[in-house]
Amino acid sequence: MIDKIFQTVVKNIVKETETLVLWIPIAFALGCLIYFLLLVEPSPYWGIAAFLFGSVGCVIIRRYYTAYLGCHQICCCILLISSGFCLSWWQTHRQEPFYAVPFHAAIIQGKIKSVEYLSTGKRRLTLQKVGFITPPESDQQEWKRFVLFTLSKKDQQKLENGYVIQARVMLHRPSSPQFVGGYDLQFRSWFKNIGAYGYALEPVIILDEQPVYSIQTLREKIAAHIRTVAPDSSGVIAQVLLTGIGGELSPNIRHAFAASGLAHLLAIAGLHLGIVMAIVTISMRWLLLRSQVLALYWPVKTIAIVTGWSVGCFYLVLTGLHLPAMRSLLMASIVMLALLYNRPVFSKYNLMLAALFLLLLSPASVMDVSFQMSMAAVLALVSGYQLIYKWLEKYQGRDSYLYRFFRIYILEASWVSILAGTAVVPVVMFYFHELNLYFIFANLIAVPLMALWIMPLGLLTLCAMPFGGDYIFLKLMTIGIHIVIALAEWVSYLPYASIAVPIFPAWGYALYFFGLCILCLCITSIRWVGVVIMVIGLCSLFCVVVPNVVTASNGRMIGIKDQHQLLLVCQGGCDKPTTEEWQKVLKTSQVKFVSANDYGENFTCNQEYCFFTKQKILVLFSSEKKQQQFDICRQSILEFSFLWNGAICRNIPVINKKSNWINGAHSIWLPPLTISTDLEDRGQRPWVIEPIQRGIPKMPMAQEE
Repeated sequence: MIDKIFQTVVKNIVKETETLVLWIPIAFALGCLIYFLLLVEPSPYWGIAAFLFGSVGCVIIRRYYTAYLGCHQICCCILLISSGFCLSWWQTHRQEPFYAVPFHAAIIQGKIKSVEYLSTGKRRLTLQKVGFITPPESDQQEWKRFVLFTLSKKDQQKLENGYVIQARVMLHRPSSPQFVGGYDLQFRSWFKNIGAYGYALEPVIILDEQPVYSIQTLREKIAAHIRTVAPDSSGVIAQVLLTGIGGELSPNIRHAFAASGLAHLLAIAGLHLGIVMAIVTISMRWLLLRSQVLALYWPVKTIAIVTGWSVGCFYLVLTGLHLPAMRSLLMASIVMLALLYNRPVFSKYNLMLAALFLLLLSPASVMDVSFQMSMAAVLALVSGYQLIYKWLEKYQGRDSYLYRFFRIYILEASWVSILAGTAVVPVVMFYFHELNLYFIFANLIAVPLMALWIMPLGLLTLCAMPFGGDYIFLKLMTIGIHIVIALAEWVSYLPYASIAVPIFPAWGYALYFFGLCILCLCITSIRWVGVVIMVIGLCSLFCVVVPNVVTASNGRMIGIKDQHQLLLVCQGGCDKPTTEEWQKVLKTSQVKFVSANDYGENFTCNQEYCFFTKQKILVLFSSEKKQQQFDICRQSILEFSFLWNGAICRNIPVINKKSNWINGAHSIWLPPLTISTDLEDRGQRPWVIEPIQRGIPKMPMAQEE
């Protein structure tokens, strides 16, 4: 019995060697992850040494020891992992370092790279070639990194790409995560070439009105026209779908789309690009086939596919060349080539080729949530769609249209929604800390509406806009958008539409992805091992111990978990996005804002301090040392202080504002007392700016004596 099982396992492993080429991008991505997840900056010589070892090993074994196939595969794996490691190191170190950012108001001058309309109704400018006018920063050289800052609502003057402006702004460096393991804006800014964020204190001054007539100017003109015709929420969404420029969308509608699992409709990605290409390709083919001469003598299929691909590329450029859409374009291009040469469209090899190409272009994209969601969804679709495709083929020849509609369209659309939606659920849980229960139902209605109504009318709107005949098409498009908005709001009001998820352990998330790859890439019964690994990874959620106390990186917010309530103590007001994120992470349903002279069941406050009796935590407001405060120290096990370096308790750990600025956000578990900091979690890496650090001064070299 044991021998039979052993022989079966060996037979399956030998058979799996036929698909080892599919694991090339997985090994390359593993090398990228090893580099980005290290806590200290590694030497590139380790990667180079591993690369040389793998290369030489592959050549020698392939040339002289062909019988040792396993050793050859191990050397290939080392070669791929080291390649990802070295390329990640190279991409990281060719970036410009973060510059010193002034803590005071400064006057800057630069050239507008883009104008973005925010959901709050304000505009955000991306400035390039930035120079400082006010001293002492005026001695700095011109910045190579971009500066992003928000204008006030009162500043409504015309601004276009290419304008040279001067602005009085308050800038700050890219902020660190607001809790340990949170979203890392510094990592994103490092690879997006962003040096500072901020807001304008006064209306900007235009120094040179020479706009650059580019595709960005066209996008902004189309967006302005859409806002004029449809100034409501449907017009904002239409603007996003046709130009990729965001607008003033109410927080309630954004929450409804997020809670219903329809948030992906508000970001240009593979769904929109695929719909555009499909509409143009099918329409062009149908039009060409109306003529017998063209159908007989012209390559109708080739013309339709090339036209669809070209329009898709133009749509991608028009919507801003967002990274998720660019990844989708690469995958769509491979699909179009497969259609042209009559090759299988739903191929794992196509997907793996696209993934490898994207990682070669930017190894840092392996850490991007959109890349992970795209790959998980498409991998599940390519592997799972084949299971139902042959079964659905039996119903293609049925005469009854209604029968075919319910048996093919409903089943196929449901299966696709289940595959893609289920595959990305853990990704959403890991990054956004929520679980949408009705996403399949909502997408089953919204996606066909988007494909058959909204996007076709959107394309007609763009085509008719140069001739002034776009009004009727745009109005019909907004009617369809209103239906999607109503659907999102209705689904979001259903019970348990959105469930908060605590911190997803990184090791559990990695196990889920590894299991998904085994399930989708293997061709023998070994694939079911992937299901077991995925289940183990998802079960890691039940191993999470939620922290009892969290602090913000600026030292001005302290959150204390009290059963299902989050007690917030803030200095200078509480940040709403941080509060919402803490609620999800700490699994609390209510928020209680605690201030001086406040009291409750488990806490008492006065002008000098707050004492939380259940957690035995002291929060210090004032540095006046009174006997009553020393009495409180005897009852406390931990002290928080809103003072820079002040504390009154000597025999217990103290976390003050200086500690938060140096080490970033804190997470504390009680009991026993365990403290974790953001700096410990992210380590000493080039993109990690210690909160106390100002960056590298961009000063000119000293003159030679």
